[in-house]
Amino acid sequence: MSQSLPARGAAAFAAALAMASAPGVALAWQRGESPPAPPAQNAAPMQGLYTESPGATRYSTPDGQVRFVFDRSGGRAALVRFEGDPEVHVLRPVMAAGGGEIYTTEDGNIQLRVTPHGGIIVYTRTMRTGAPVSEDGSAAPLTPAAVAFEQMMARMRYLQEQARRQAGQTVTFTLQTRQEVPPQVAGVILDAAERVREGLAAAQTTNVHRVLIVIGPTARVALQGDLLIVQVAPQLGYAGRPSSTAIRNVATGAVQGPEQ
Repeated sequence: MSQSLPARGAAAFAAALAMASAPGVALAWQRGESPPAPPAQNAAPMQGLYTESPGATRYSTPDGQVRFVFDRSGGRAALVRFEGDPEVHVLRPVMAAGGGEIYTTEDGNIQLRVTPHGGIIVYTRTMRTGAPVSEDGSAAPLTPAAVAFEQMMARMRYLQEQARRQAGQTVTFTLQTRQEVPPQVAGVILDAAERVREGLAAAQTTNVHRVLIVIGPTARVALQGDLLIVQVAPQLGYAGRPSSTAIRNVATGAVQGPEQ
């Protein structure tokens, strides 16, 4: 009997969980599923859930204190990168009362509101009531940078050492693969490793000693003992890796790894 995609994804993730008892070797190759091919460069972009957008746009508040790039060209999730923040955040759209759209973070907090007339309001920790923004021009779509496999591995060693120093304990990063991955896939894996380092730093106190990065159909994260399993879906770009917030929450036991 054939399995549905969610069932196959759950099975793959369960297999990764079963590896929890295996010894962790820093940055060792583990046998696993071959990485999926990246999307074709000339493929037509998927449109937003409600508002169609051909690309990314730069915005800023009137005082210039908040600047960001908002990208709604990637399907059922939008992306936002704030100036000064290295992380690209994945937002989910819902219809707003009275029209327009609300874009929320994975914690359910409102990040952006698009009015029925197309205006945008941004919400931050210092602007909880929201502030209108104006368009500053177009921007390149928010996609992970392609990196060579060797460059990815070298950067992961550096992130592993940073995580060790921040935690004050041994932390190893392991990539489960049986072949060199193409640069587009390596870029997503590397960004996931960056988010792991940030998430563990934000967790402050955690029992994580091993990080296993695996490739699957969706972004997921789970903790089993001292092993943090991070599943990435390179074909989804930034939406295919867990955020630093999700990793922090799982590492501290606040939640146990729901899908992004």
